[in-house]
Amino acid sequence: MATSRKRKTKKAKEEGLTPRLLTTPLESLVFLLPLILFYEIGCLLVSPDVSWTEGQQRVVAFYLLQVFFQLFGSTGAWMPGLTIVVILLFTHAASKQPWKVRRQVIGVMYAESALFALPLMGFNFLLSAEPAGSSASRSILTEAVLGVGAGVYEELVFRLVLISLVSMIGSDLLRLPPKTTTIVAVVVAALAFSAHHHPPMGSEPFSSQKFIFRSLAGLYLGTIFVWRGYGPAAGTHAAYNLFVVATA
Repeated sequence: MATSRKRKTKKAKEEGLTPRLLTTPLESLVFLLPLILFYEIGCLLVSPDVSWTEGQQRVVAFYLLQVFFQLFGSTGAWMPGLTIVVILLFTHAASKQPWKVRRQVIGVMYAESALFALPLMGFNFLLSAEPAGSSASRSILTEAVLGVGAGVYEELVFRLVLISLVSMIGSDLLRLPPKTTTIVAVVVAALAFSAHHHPPMGSEPFSSQKFIFRSLAGLYLGTIFVWRGYGPAAGTHAAYNLFVVATA
């Protein structure tokens, strides 16, 4: 019995804590589906809002994904959402993990998303950073839809895609140590995430306060992504945005 435990402990150390704590791509997909549907259906419900066209472009990551698909002749607004489904299913299949969803893990992800969002509220309060893009001319529903969309699609672009891409470059091409590669990837993604809200990609005038806040938020969300996965990172981002809408 003691020998078996030692072997398991040794194996866990070799694999690191991440395999045990990381949610599976399939679980992240099940967790995120209600958020994706809320955003897609919400887009239809709030489309009469006169500010919606400008508001939709505020979710720059979603807009960039649409532009990307237009290069290949696709103009469907549903393509970014389908991209998340395809990426997570493909990643799960490639990981060769069981096609099993632990229901308790899904519940934990919703709870921890709300809990993990609280430090972001604290960062915002300490830095006195105004919520990005909030507008009195838009309804609470519109703001909620935009907030959830930003959480899902910005984490897709800047955490799932960008951190993974930088990690591959760092480990496969530059041969950097794993920890160094991860740190560099998280920092690069955080800075890119903060910068994309401002011109030339975003439309919000540059503010050092907001840039610092979003950079710190990007580091925080990047840590959650590395530690827990895409689902909890996107859920935390969306929960923070909803908290901002609720307290505005």
